[in-house]
Amino acid sequence: MDVPRVVWMPGRVRTEIHLTAHDTAGAFCLLVDYPPAGWSLPTHLHRGSAETIHIVEGEFEMTINGQREPLRAGETCHIPSDVVHAGGNVGAATGQRIVIFSPAGMESFFLEAGTPAEDLEVDIRQALAAATRHGWEFIA
Repeated sequence: MDVPRVVWMPGRVRTEIHLTAHDTAGAFCLLVDYPPAGWSLPTHLHRGSAETIHIVEGEFEMTINGQREPLRAGETCHIPSDVVHAGGNVGAATGQRIVIFSPAGMESFFLEAGTPAEDLEVDIRQALAAATRHGWEFIA
């Protein structure tokens, strides 16, 4: 993939899809996202898909399997598949992360749930339904 595909996710997160299953023979997909200050994801897991997050800019906090972990620029965390986690941008500014899902396939969720322009609203019910179809399980 030469030019990243850009989608806007719930919470006004700009997400660039740089590598897809097609590019990596299914091994992984690579995204770059820009979560704004105060953004967070509820507690969830990904069935059959591991997630690795590298912080490029900003201050984030992840809770992985009940363990809280602050993350700053230059730091990386790995969430094995089927492990409960949550996280968010706890800094004062928009951050930047490199996110890798392995194996590939999770990029389909972002393409399905996201919108092509920042000013378009993401339908949360449709995004949640797409997440469920792509192996996300939200923990109450």
